[in-house]
Amino acid sequence: MPAPELIAKKIQCYHCGEVCPTDKILLEEKKFCCEGCKMVYQILNQSDLCEYYNLNENPGISQRIKVRKDKFAFLDDEKIQLQLVSFKNDTQVHVTFYLPQMHCSSCLYLLENLYRIEPGIVSSKVNFTRKEVDIVFLTPQTSLRLVAETLTSIGYEPYISLNDLKEKRPAINKSMVYQLGVAGFCFGNIMLMSFPEYLGIDASETGCEVFSAG
Repeated sequence: MPAPELIAKKIQCYHCGEVCPTDKILLEEKKFCCEGCKMVYQILNQSDLCEYYNLNENPGISQRIKVRKDKFAFLDDEKIQLQLVSFKNDTQVHVTFYLPQMHCSSCLYLLENLYRIEPGIVSSKVNFTRKEVDIVFLTPQTSLRLVAETLTSIGYEPYISLNDLKEKRPAINKSMVYQLGVAGFCFGNIMLMSFPEYLGIDASETGCEVFSAG
């Protein structure tokens, strides 16, 4: 819990705006509620992206809850990568991440400048309404896991649910196609043979009339 005197003074974190539990976490006279928020500021400052703070007051997300280092290790699995990415060749990968933390124009500014933080990222295009970012990155320079970790390090942890991954369409069973074709052919012949009955024609009577007329 923050100290009562800090609540009274309303010392807010420069990054996320939450009340600081201590006034000892600071950098360049800016106070932060935790080391996580301070680290995000350092990353943005080093990448010359502090315009992020000018667009909205305290736009960041609190970084008090740390993400474990190996959380995105599963993204090293090629099978999982294939289910997530929309395009991949020898040099480039295209992927879309859902970022529930996205909430303001500062987020838009920062996410579309990801290439300044992670050089392996070629471009990042934000769909603000859907809270998604489309990222293109170079495989020789970075990886899907590192891109996810970069987003997390600046407060935008991607939401990835393995249950929601696109399922591959099952291969077409050719034997079933052939069986359906044969069934259709037989059904058509049966309909032709039954056609006189639909018209109310008695084949035997018709034959007798023709015979007597002769």
